[in-house]
Amino acid sequence: MEEDSAASLTGAEYSDLLEQIHRELAGLDMPCTCKSELDRTIRAIETWHRLKTRAELTREIAADYRHLAAGISFLTDLGQISTAPLSSQELRDHAESLLFLSSLASRCSGHLVALAKVAEGNPDLRDTCAGTT
Repeated sequence: MEEDSAASLTGAEYSDLLEQIHRELAGLDMPCTCKSELDRTIRAIETWHRLKTRAELTREIAADYRHLAAGISFLTDLGQISTAPLSSQELRDHAESLLFLSSLASRCSGHLVALAKVAEGNPDLRDTCAGTT
């Protein structure tokens, strides 16, 4: 049950949660070695979460790109519309396809922005993120 709630956190909520944990732990009177161990653990969790988010976003972007490319190829007959008129049903089908592709492109754009934010949050991921789009 707890796994489901943790998995549903957004990147910002997850980061806020880790910061809150860090603040609470900082207020405890613990030996330095324990604090150091906890700091390393929190950093490891943050890194894991960024890598997991990056992998998920990269997978989504790649899938969106494949769907967009396939959808665009379906619309190639629009390029010859002046010489090969389409039926009214074909025009409606293409209009519906364009609306779907627009929605898909918007979603892909959101994933790209989210991936950029992940890269900005961790300079080590910047180069690897640039190569995935």
